[in-house]
Amino acid sequence: MISVDRSANVAAMKTMGERLRAAREAKYPSAAKAAVALGIHASTYRAHENGQNEFNPEEAERYGRKFGVTAAYLLTGDGTPPKPRLVNSFDPDTDGDDSEDTPTIGRETGARGIPADASAQVDVTAGLGAGGLTMTAEGVPGRHGLTFSADVIRDYWRLPPVLLGALGLRAHDVTVVMVQGDSMHPTLNEGDFVFVDTRHRVPSPDGIYALSDAFGGIVVKRLEVAGGPDEDDMRIHVISDNPRHPPKSQSLGETNIIGRVLRKFGVVG
Repeated sequence: MISVDRSANVAAMKTMGERLRAAREAKYPSAAKAAVALGIHASTYRAHENGQNEFNPEEAERYGRKFGVTAAYLLTGDGTPPKPRLVNSFDPDTDGDDSEDTPTIGRETGARGIPADASAQVDVTAGLGAGGLTMTAEGVPGRHGLTFSADVIRDYWRLPPVLLGALGLRAHDVTVVMVQGDSMHPTLNEGDFVFVDTRHRVPSPDGIYALSDAFGGIVVKRLEVAGGPDEDDMRIHVISDNPRHPPKSQSLGETNIIGRVLRKFGVVG
């Protein structure tokens, strides 16, 4: 089930603190996680969000860059309000949810509720229709990590220990994704399964990565770093090996990387 976090009515935000909270909730599930991402004390950030202290234009600019809004919106309400955050009915990174028996995969939750020697296969269409949204946990400092919950885990693979050892991986480091479409032909074909190193969440070095698309599904693409002044503004080329599909360019902040593709299982020939 997909639900929309409506804890703040962005249309009725009258104070700086209310607007800051609305912007933060569109990106981060808690003030504590936002403070870590910003590199400031949680008490300092909370004082700004709850209205105890006002923040200045320089701080507004910093918050705006991190939360995807303008400083003017935070200070005066002018401009476009943030979009509500889409979350799963089960969001393991939401404060107060300490369930330990629901399977999850994520940088913050770890591999939980999954057989010790197994690698989970994730539904590539999890965010489409009624299947749930794959992306449930943003805000991991310096990364663009995702967390998958139980309703997007389709099956489990048990890879030979010798293969995992050769790759320097544990079973829980690997997520299995089925390729859809012909965008990566001839490198990858529809129906191939790729093994993704979920520890590798930044596109360095250039290579083939699994990432969440704009609709919450999972796609496999070749990524190349085009450079930029800092991490938030760094440009990434998203490339399909099939020349019928044109490349795209987007910021690193817009690129929700699941992990780097290391191996494939598919038809020979």
